[in-house]
Amino acid sequence: MNATPTSSLSGKSGFFSQLDSLLNGAEQRVVAKAREFCAQHIAEDTLTAFCAGEAYPISILEGWASQGFLALQVPAAAGGAEASFLCKIRLAQEVALYSFATAFSLNNLQGSVTRVAKAGSPKQQDAYLARLIRGDLLGAPALTEPQAGSDLGALAMVAKRTNQGWVLSGTKTWVTNGQVVSLPLVMARLVNAGEHEGSIASFLVPLEKPSSTVSRRQIQTVGGSSFRAAEIEFREHVVPDWAIFSSPGEAFKTSMATINAARVHVAAMCTATLYSALAEAVEYCTKRNTFGEPLISHQGLRWELAEVATRLEAANALVVLAAQHIDEGNAAVTLAAQAKKFAVDTAIWGVDQCLRCVGAVGTTPTMRLSMHQAELRFAAYTDGTGQLLLDRVGKSLAKEYCRTTQG
Repeated sequence: MNATPTSSLSGKSGFFSQLDSLLNGAEQRVVAKAREFCAQHIAEDTLTAFCAGEAYPISILEGWASQGFLALQVPAAAGGAEASFLCKIRLAQEVALYSFATAFSLNNLQGSVTRVAKAGSPKQQDAYLARLIRGDLLGAPALTEPQAGSDLGALAMVAKRTNQGWVLSGTKTWVTNGQVVSLPLVMARLVNAGEHEGSIASFLVPLEKPSSTVSRRQIQTVGGSSFRAAEIEFREHVVPDWAIFSSPGEAFKTSMATINAARVHVAAMCTATLYSALAEAVEYCTKRNTFGEPLISHQGLRWELAEVATRLEAANALVVLAAQHIDEGNAAVTLAAQAKKFAVDTAIWGVDQCLRCVGAVGTTPTMRLSMHQAELRFAAYTDGTGQLLLDRVGKSLAKEYCRTTQG
């Protein structure tokens, strides 16, 4: 592959400078380390895999883990970098310059390590944390069901209390990394649980060994192989009592508490991917001559790319603002919804504009634009659709935008 190089984009550009300025020295060094890793191991291999209709190579994941990036937010006492949320999204952006799907996948795995490190029981941490950090175990949240996505009230997965522990029955779908995950965090409704009957809890479920009570089905998508999405079915699968991660009644609250941060990091990855696409388009249009002058000299085309650049900067400003609120411990419900809605819409629209400006060459493996276009589409479906996000913003209008209710 000979795609337009973007290996030093974030290093030489001021686009990421606002977020970078909020990181401490140690975090900036981690980002620089990730940038180098991406240029060496992610840039070429992800595009080659995409053009072959395959997921990114597992060697990338193994290398990512060996660099300590899965332990990014793990406390220092447990062997991690103890980095901030801002550092987390900057790391994901470095990957998203090359592949949104790969960035989403690796970020999802890193989040699972952080979850166990910060909220797992001592027994769970002893059993799993070191292996999660090394990448020997791979975690993933397993929340969505065939009839229950954003509507958690429709959750049908059950965990029945028995003398053996808990027996899980039900199906989870659209599990990111579900084809390779070995320690999913499964949310289920409790049965035969006394005072907690009907409550929702979550369970860490080890899947290292083949089991007749668990099966997986790969979810085939067009352009989304690197998400490695899968459906996982549990048929009276037994887990011990200590597998409970979030206690009855707390799992739902915990899930909702993390959704705003998830929306912001998706938005941050979208802006990085669009920045990569715009840089590639501008470079091509600067070098390609038509009618005796560079493409970029034609006013109509130049204005289209200028519109992309303007909306991109607006999306980035909203992402930075929302990220700062999340990093400071604020819920940022409205800001997170606005950031994701605007960044996703802008990125999907913007990459399409870039493709139209470069012409048919943008559909070939010599450029990364078609890959960006295919992978970014999935951002519209994860952590809340655009309609759901607008509804979230709409419900806060009177509180946040009406002068008579603002004191």
